[in-house]
This record gives sequence, structure tokens and C-alpha cells, in this order.
Amino acid sequence: MHQAFPGMPPFLRYGTLLAVGLTGLLAGCSTPPLQTARANFYAGRFEQANTNLAAIPKGNKDEVLFLMERGMIRQNLGQYEASALDWRRAGELDAKLDTYSISQGASSLIVNDRTLSFRGMPFERTLMYAFLAKDYLADSNWDYAAICARNIIKKLEALDGFPDIAYGRYMAGFCLELINDEGNAAIQYRAAARVLKDNILIDALSGDILPKTNAISAVTPIAKAALKTEPAELVCFISFGRMPAGEIYGDFYSQFPPYAEIYCEDEYLGRSYPFANTAALMAASQRRLAAIQMAKDAARIATKVAISEAVKQQNNALGALTLLALFAMEAPDTRCWETLPLWLEVARVPCPANLKSYTVVFKSASGAPLGKKVITAPLSRRGNTFISFCRDVGP
Repeated sequence: MHQAFPGMPPFLRYGTLLAVGLTGLLAGCSTPPLQTARANFYAGRFEQANTNLAAIPKGNKDEVLFLMERGMIRQNLGQYEASALDWRRAGELDAKLDTYSISQGASSLIVNDRTLSFRGMPFERTLMYAFLAKDYLADSNWDYAAICARNIIKKLEALDGFPDIAYGRYMAGFCLELINDEGNAAIQYRAAARVLKDNILIDALSGDILPKTNAISAVTPIAKAALKTEPAELVCFISFGRMPAGEIYGDFYSQFPPYAEIYCEDEYLGRSYPFANTAALMAASQRRLAAIQMAKDAARIATKVAISEAVKQQNNALGALTLLALFAMEAPDTRCWETLPLWLEVARVPCPANLKSYTVVFKSASGAPLGKKVITAPLSRRGNTFISFCRDVGP
């Protein structure tokens, strides 16, 4: 390259060399195991999905994404310790990526942002700690769950224009409540209520969840006084569906939330309420990122034009081909954590003190049954509070 293009500025010479090399790299770069794992996950074949991601190459630019996806798969398999190790590793890698990589920055300026290591949107990095907290709650590890709460709070206190997350706030408050940090738990419960704005009330002292109006429920909601009719309570984190990938337009995915009814021995205990919609979080994040990305996109286009013009001065035909090749590599970075649920909900209901299992009936916004599960695990206990979670992976 040095002999072929004498007089070319070093940055453009090396940029051209890098672009050529990355073109070949990207052409041969694919992740079929990841796509297969996602397909198996949403078909309910969790063991196969876990096998698909059994070997995650260290140092891969998508290592954080692989770990996020495998952590979710393993949590649904009930492998809470293995799931926690994946998400902790992803968190450690993400912390290292806070230090800007000069080599990756140069390649993204010449090619596209898919050459950068995946970190995910801020809401994805925050929700990772919310799901990690569930692993620790399942294993009755209250102190580690509280550490997750502090990580959630740390990220939500540095939003920089990205959306706040009521689900994350409530999870943080609940984990702090379990270690008797009532003051900080109340702060997070109030913050969750502010994010939700409508339809749901949260008692900052107890964490009780109450609808503002009957309009949100297709059934008669449990009154606050009824929480005293049973000696214990069940707090269940319930999720539905699949976050859509790619660019999200409008608010279609955030309309008409499904919900879950909770039963114990055919006795109705209460229902879940929506605390977050990941499509809405992604759409808001994409809008925020677009403003930040605009300047970088302009710089990348200018760099590509400069490289092609420098090559054109040495060889007109090769310059035109270089311009074509560089702009052919223009592509948005649509990578995301695709095993995230679409809806994140919470149910906090009274229950018997000897609770061994409960039944979840998943329903559409109109009240049509979508499915049913009998849950025996995870079902941990702290005092008079039972803690559990479940997911409907259907569409």
C-alpha cells in the first residue's frame, strides 16, 4: 500500500488498508449459533439453546451479547448460578469497555459501528442487573441481590437523556427492602411510581402495588385491606413475549399489555401489573442515540470520501471502487439482547403462610387466556415474603 500510493497521508493510507481488511472480515463474520439459540429459546427448547451457546469465544466483539443471551437461557433452565456467572462476566466486560478502544474507534469511523464491541443500550445494561438480581433471589442470596440493586440505581442515576425504568426501580427497592434498608427502598418505590405516572400506585413504605382505577384490570383488584387477610405475601416478577429487534417505529408494541392472574389451590390471589415495555425503552433509546450518532455518522462519511479521493488521485478506477466498497459497508448497528421479554410485570399478592406452589394464568389485555403454568420453583422465602418469577415466552 505504501509503495502503490506514494504521497498519500498516513491516516488515509492506513485507513484504506484497514477498510480492505475489515471488508473481508465482515463478509465472513456470522453468528449462526446465536440465531439458532434464539430460535430454540422462543420455541421452548432451552436445553438446545444452551448447547448452541456452550462455547463463547473470549475477546469476540459480541462476547457481552452472547453472555446476555446465555444468561437468560440458563435462568429459564433454572441454572441460577451459571446464569449469574454469565451476567457478572458481561458486567465486568462492559465496565472495561468504558475505556474507549482506539483501534475499534478507528475501524468504526471507517466501516460502521458493528465493528465496535457490543455493549447494548443503557436500558439493556440496567435490566441485566435486574435479571441478575432474580438469580440471587432464587438462591436466597439477599446480600448479592442488594448489590444488584445498587448497580441498578447507579445506572439509573446517570441516564443522560435515556429512559428511566420503573421495573428496575421497583426491583432495586424490593432487594433493599429484603435487607431491611427501608429508607432507600422507599426512595426507589417512589421513583418507580413517578416513572409509571398513571394507573398504578405504589406504597413507598410497603411496596404494595395498587391500581389507581378499575380500568386497568379485567378483574376486581385486591383492595389494600385484603393484604392483611393472609399471613404472608407473594412477590412475583412476571414477563411476557419477546422484545422486537431492529428499528422500532411508533408505540404499537407498548399498547394493550397482557397480565397474569395468580391462584393458589384455585383461590384467586391477585394479578400482575406492567412496569416496563422493552420495545418502548428501545424506541426511546434509539431516539436519544440518533441525536448522539448524527455527528459521528457525518464524520464517518467525510472520512470515507477523503479515503476514496486520496485513492482516486493515484488510480481513478480504484478510487471509484474504494468509494463504492466503503459505502457498501454502511449499515446501522441493530444488535440487541433479543431474549429480553417484551413486557416486565410485577405481582404482589397475599398468600398462605405454607405456600408450596402457585398457578399463573397468562391473559391478553382483553382477558383471553394465553396459557397456564404451575410454579413450584423458584420459590424462596424471606420472613413472611415469598419471592418467585416466571415467564411466558410465547409471541
